[in-house]
Amino acid sequence: MKLKCIIIDDEQYAIDALVAYVSKMPNLEVFATYVNPLAALTNIKKEDQIDFIFLDIEMPEITGIELAKSLRDKTKFLIFTTAHTGYALDAFDLNASQYLLKPISFAKFATTIDYILKDLTINKPSTKNELLFIKADSKNSYHSIDPKEIIYIEAAKNYAIVFTAKEKYITHMGLSHIEAVLDLNDFIRVNKSNIIAKNAIKKIEGNTIILKNAKTLQIGEVYKSAFQEFLNSSLWKASS
Repeated sequence: MKLKCIIIDDEQYAIDALVAYVSKMPNLEVFATYVNPLAALTNIKKEDQIDFIFLDIEMPEITGIELAKSLRDKTKFLIFTTAHTGYALDAFDLNASQYLLKPISFAKFATTIDYILKDLTINKPSTKNELLFIKADSKNSYHSIDPKEIIYIEAAKNYAIVFTAKEKYITHMGLSHIEAVLDLNDFIRVNKSNIIAKNAIKKIEGNTIILKNAKTLQIGEVYKSAFQEFLNSSLWKASS
């Protein structure tokens, strides 16, 4: 199954170039393109999660940075494509997967995609194997983790920490890469640094989540909408 891509850029020639690049990648396909960023915002909000969003930054009416704040929870991988270097810190504050400077060669594009996909060294559990394997510190070394035991995952500089009830595991994997292979029926991203197990939630007080191990986390602004949707779908409602 190919990974769905959305391209947003106010210049059609830039969109055309990325469409051509995506068509050359055997595991990618273009799902939609938008020259109007406001139309992108309206339509993508209605979609299920998209695998990749390629996003320009300097656009009329709304910038790519502003747009990403509303759409970050809708995509596994967010890649900014821009001619400007000055937004890199803002981009990575939004947990961007990559920041590509225009003009973008196909070699650079392909290398970036291959790096992101090959870095998914966590294997999804299957019906036959319910364990996750995450890459450890040393070469060819992996941790075996039962996903049912995970309480939360935290990004820390250039690595992530997986917390279970009994142990914690360090992996040099990006949080977006981890999120991409977790079962989102069981886990949810709550801010730029944390993914939590839904069944590990003990209490919610405003924007604060208290987990069963007493860890407290704040719900990030970008992730409030998705978390509220999860909360609404999980509420017990009195019958009328």
